[in-house]
Amino acid sequence: MDHDSGPGPNTDKVEVPQSIAELFHRLNRVIPENQVITKVAPTTTLSEALCAMKKAGYSQIPVVEGDSVLGVFSYRSVALGLLNLGRPRRGVGELPVEEFIEKAHFARITDDFATTFDRIDQDGAVLVGEQDRLQGIATTMDVLRYLYGVASPFVMLAEIEMALRALISTAVNGELLAECAKTTLKDKYAAGTIPTQLSQMEFNDYIQLVGHGDSWKHFEPVFGGMRETARAKLEEIRDLRNDVFHFKRQLTSDDLENLAQDRDWVLMKARKADARIKRTCV
Repeated sequence: MDHDSGPGPNTDKVEVPQSIAELFHRLNRVIPENQVITKVAPTTTLSEALCAMKKAGYSQIPVVEGDSVLGVFSYRSVALGLLNLGRPRRGVGELPVEEFIEKAHFARITDDFATTFDRIDQDGAVLVGEQDRLQGIATTMDVLRYLYGVASPFVMLAEIEMALRALISTAVNGELLAECAKTTLKDKYAAGTIPTQLSQMEFNDYIQLVGHGDSWKHFEPVFGGMRETARAKLEEIRDLRNDVFHFKRQLTSDDLENLAQDRDWVLMKARKADARIKRTCV
């Protein structure tokens, strides 16, 4: 191993964002980029407003006069309005939406989005901005999609790591695991400190354990294919895992796609192992 020859260029510099506060999960991060707000005037007929909602795929839309939000028109407000309307003098579809609006509730774009959960749970959405400055609309699905985007790497990595430990356990028993560990991890740990149980090992230890030439014969029936391929897959997972758990960077869409493919690869090995176990038990 090369010795450190002294201080060199800083290759691990942390990139500071323009606004450090933007690192926190706030409502502005929930609203979809380039969101187009569908809105109607108070004189819009009930039929026209319902058609606009159906076309946009929304359950509610703001009613706006100029730049001022008068309220919200929704399927619920129509139902409640019709109950209170009595017998109209003309066709219901020709009535103006201002007869069927509910109070608009606003949140600031800098609010923690968790503070809007009760309102979104009740109304299905919350208007973002102010009465005279509508900046966006955050819906239930917007929140779910955002949370899924944040959580999905952690979920996939948890599935992968738990399945990987289970696959290793199906390939070798405790005694053989300890024997393989002493052979494959001897260059990393001092004598007497080599971990011999999976619960004591790091992810990189799994890679050494499975991908080492001396132990591959034990793991090939479970992981199949070529040793180099299995090791490369596990190394890719390790690198993405380090980025995610140490918050080194934001994963790109390509990273997420690769992680999903790696998860599917491990899942295929898990199904194969389950089938082998089931066959031997018959």
